[in-house]
Amino acid sequence: MTVEELRTALLGKEYPETVQISKDQIVTDVDKFLHIQFLMCEQWTRDMTKSPAYGRLLKFYEATFVQIG
Repeated sequence: MTVEELRTALLGKEYPETVQISKDQIVTDVDKFLHIQFLMCEQWTRDMTKSPAYGRLLKFYEATFVQIG
């Protein structure tokens, strides 16, 4: 999944107040989280699959797709 596909899939939707994206990661401010992760992806100059922000966005997508999908 590309960053643009993630942007389309994730932005403009309503989410629960908190989203657990992994056993040890809980997102408490979804709008801020998404904003920062997409900014970090835009600034990443190497292979996108190695970007920590990209990885967090994928985890968020997987967690919310199961919860609200």
